[in-house]
Amino acid sequence: MARLAMVVLALAGASVIALSVMAADLSKLDTDGNGMYSFNELLVAYPDLGRTTFNAVDFNGDGYLTEGEIKAAVDAGVLPQMAG
Repeated sequence: MARLAMVVLALAGASVIALSVMAADLSKLDTDGNGMYSFNELLVAYPDLGRTTFNAVDFNGDGYLTEGEIKAAVDAGVLPQMAG
């Protein structure tokens, strides 16, 4: 049981680290510094990103993606994990 708890904690820690790396990588793409990511900004990391996929991931329809929307899309397999 203790071993299982250690594995769960290690996986949770890895998820936090992965999210931190993703956030750091994403921040480089935010060229206008507004904390959100436009279609054109994301084309740097996702050159094959289509407008249809971008719009599907843009849950609130504001024309920008948040880190949360991008993470949800990566977790769902809609967007690939950013190479870091």
